[in-house]
Amino acid sequence: MAPKFSLQSVLDLRHGKVELLEIELGKLVSRYQETQEKLAALKEQLASLLTKLGSAQIGDINLVEINLLRQNILQTDRQIETVTRELEKLAKAVETKRAELVTAKQSEETLEILKRKRLEVYEAEQVQIEARQQDDIYIARAFRAGKQ
Repeated sequence: MAPKFSLQSVLDLRHGKVELLEIELGKLVSRYQETQEKLAALKEQLASLLTKLGSAQIGDINLVEINLLRQNILQTDRQIETVTRELEKLAKAVETKRAELVTAKQSEETLEILKRKRLEVYEAEQVQIEARQQDDIYIARAFRAGKQ
């Protein structure tokens, strides 16, 4: 039976941290994608409003309609700026979380390597013990065979 790894509790803790960071990163990436979609929708809305404004300026001019379109364009533009800033913040948060995840995975992998190396040492010791026992058996047989 292999010996218990003395740092198993630390390894389990680090593994839990890695899983938590993976979940958090997934949530951040999802929010980032949703925000990108929101930005794309706002840009489409702005293009549509600009097209309507261009059409409203041809032929009979309705100043009330043009003013309303202009206000909608300004509001949409402000929303685009807000969403763009949010997207930049999310991009930074995603990169920060990725860096944390990489560090946590490296830390976990270090302990995994230590665990594997300890197991290899244990198995090598067991092979030596078995070889010595086998030698003892052969020597005892040879000794008994020599007495007869």
